[in-house]
Amino acid sequence: MPKNLPYDRAQRVADEIHHIIATLCCTKLSDPRLLGLEITGVKMTKDLQIARVYYHLREGDEKRRREVQKSLESASGYFKRAIADEMTLRFMPTIEFFYDDTIDVQETIERLMSEKGT
Repeated sequence: MPKNLPYDRAQRVADEIHHIIATLCCTKLSDPRLLGLEITGVKMTKDLQIARVYYHLREGDEKRRREVQKSLESASGYFKRAIADEMTLRFMPTIEFFYDDTIDVQETIERLMSEKGT
């Protein structure tokens, strides 16, 4: 089987985990700290042992990011159980959360470009 398939197993698992966690954050979790949370992506290691979940906040400062990070980390067991209920995997991956600042960087660049243009 070729190694460079356009859509490999790690990517398929990452997409499914993304869907599960995003759905749970929007519908099942009642933590008010998670308001405005957006799951922007999930990347899996090739051995499917670690799921790196990237999130973004529509509003908030560094303090709010830390609160959201703690909330997500404390809910990681809940996420793992939900993933186990939805998917058949030999091992449940460790879930790590990271703030995705690409949207913030993009907004800063757009703001700077618009200021430069005027």
